[in-house]
Amino acid sequence: MANEARSTAMLRVHLEGPPGLLSHGTIEITASLRNDNPHRGDGPQLAGAPTPEEVRAHIWGPWKFSADGRDDTGRTVAPQQLAIGEWTRYGLTPTTPPPWSTTTTDVWHRDYANEPVRLSITARSKGSEWTVPLEVPVTIETGS
Repeated sequence: MANEARSTAMLRVHLEGPPGLLSHGTIEITASLRNDNPHRGDGPQLAGAPTPEEVRAHIWGPWKFSADGRDDTGRTVAPQQLAIGEWTRYGLTPTTPPPWSTTTTDVWHRDYANEPVRLSITARSKGSEWTVPLEVPVTIETGS
């Protein structure tokens, strides 16, 4: 849920199941942001253009993590322990255009205003690992 000015948002992640994981106790989850296009950066590299790695490293979406334990880019937060039925939340701030872009921040925010947050949730427990891709719509919290 984003505030009305879209200057901050809160992402709540609830671990619902499956019920077969109840015997696992706590499960380690890691939340990461995915880009809006998984093939971005795959094209031919032009002289003076950013490298494919630089293009893929940029967050191409509306939000990045601002929570404690995030990586330098705001793409991933530190793993947390959750049990089935528990939840956690993460703070988010708006992304900005890449440094090589001529797009203004206002245009960038307008272009991504109604885009979902594309997540990848990785769960680990007892030597097993699962990754779940999600797209979460952003709702705006209006002042009362």
